[in-house]
Formats: sequence, structure tokens, C-alpha cells
Amino acid sequence: MQEVQEQTTQAIAQRVTALLSGQFRIKSETIAPDVTLGKLSFDSLVLIELGLVLDKEFGVRIEDGELTEEHTLDDVVDLLVAKGAKV
Repeated sequence: MQEVQEQTTQAIAQRVTALLSGQFRIKSETIAPDVTLGKLSFDSLVLIELGLVLDKEFGVRIEDGELTEEHTLDDVVDLLVAKGAKV
């Protein structure tokens, strides 16, 4: 069971990374599990857009304010997993 959850988490992380580099044009070499969204130059408007993209991509509702500049990629993935994101 834990192995399935780890695979799900890894799959979500890969998709989030692909979204960041594709739709948001973030260089893939700057995306790392511990890099904050703020360090990737995400401001409040871009965070709202990211929430909408994640909503559509994973079928979960991201409320305004649930994503902040202090969140890391790992935090985003954990949030998506907690909300039951579909792979």
C-alpha cells in the first residue's frame, strides 16, 4: 500500500514539474523538491493561475490562499495527494 502511495506521489511530482516547465516556462534545472514557489518568481497572481491549472490537471479544488510563495514543490505535491489528486 505504501509503495502505491509513493508511486502516486512520484507521478504527481513529475506532472507538476512538467506543468511548471511547460505552462509556466520555468527552467527544469531550477525546479527541485525544496525550491519555493517564490524563488521561482511566482507572485500572488501566478499562484492563483497555478491553482487553476492544478485544479484542471488533477481534478482537485485548490482554494485561493492554499498556495503561497513559501510552498515548495514537495508542499504542492503533498497538498495534491491530501486532496485525492488523480494520476
